[in-house]
Amino acid sequence: MKHNALGYMMALLTIMLWSMNIIYAKYLAGIFYPAEISFYRWFFALFIMIPLSWKALHRQRKRIFKHWKLVLLMALTGLGLQNWFIYKAGYTASATNMSLISILGPIFLIIISRQKVNFGQIVGIAASIFGVLMIILHGHFSNIKDFQIVPGDFYMLASAFLFSVYSALQRHTPQDVSPTALLTAGIIVSSLLFLPPAVVEIWHAPLRHIPWLAWAILIILGVVNSALGYLSWDLAIQKIGTLNAGSLYYVMPVFSITAAYFLLHEKIYESELWGALLIVIGVLLVIFSPKFKTRNSR
Repeated sequence: MKHNALGYMMALLTIMLWSMNIIYAKYLAGIFYPAEISFYRWFFALFIMIPLSWKALHRQRKRIFKHWKLVLLMALTGLGLQNWFIYKAGYTASATNMSLISILGPIFLIIISRQKVNFGQIVGIAASIFGVLMIILHGHFSNIKDFQIVPGDFYMLASAFLFSVYSALQRHTPQDVSPTALLTAGIIVSSLLFLPPAVVEIWHAPLRHIPWLAWAILIILGVVNSALGYLSWDLAIQKIGTLNAGSLYYVMPVFSITAAYFLLHEKIYESELWGALLIVIGVLLVIFSPKFKTRNSR
């Protein structure tokens, strides 16, 4: 029971941290190029992950090399390309569209993980999605017809899918390798993958003034949202499973609205409160409905 409670707390903490990613992406889109952001993010993350996992990395290096395919898939999906697509989307997609499309991640996760869900969990997922739509559209569902498809929308769709692939991969992590060491190996590979395109972008970029706030956000992305956030998410999945962790993803708009109210002094609408309530109810239904056993379950 204590392990489950800790798993939910870690998942919620990660969702709270990731709720700022779209805001960061929109801000950094006019300052850094996508590959630059991806490289700097994981480079800064290594300053935290390597000291935390150095002993395990050195001791388990042969086992990690044995699972190089898994490490590469982690680096390409949830660590690398998923976030790169978000930064690409920030150039053309609106924050509203990005938020709306990102909620498809847990749905993709249920599909590719071949999860068996009962009626209560289906109702919970539907209630959560409905709540997210109510928040994003301020209760005016007729606004959906006004959505304009732009390249960034497709980038966000790809990002949501890769998030689900990464989360599903966590169910296949080897028992003989430390989760921290495995995550660090993935971050190292992701940094190496994005170094060449980042160098090309910097080489061809004109001289520009980069404000200190942009560097501060990149450091936060690397240290907090990346290193600590992904470590927390991986451990949460191990404790409570992919379905329960994925269901908490719908709580993200609640954190975003709260942060906007206190930090940006934005008004909270009644529709957003009702939407937040629906999300909470939906998540509780998914978590506490009787579970079915799934394939590849530990």
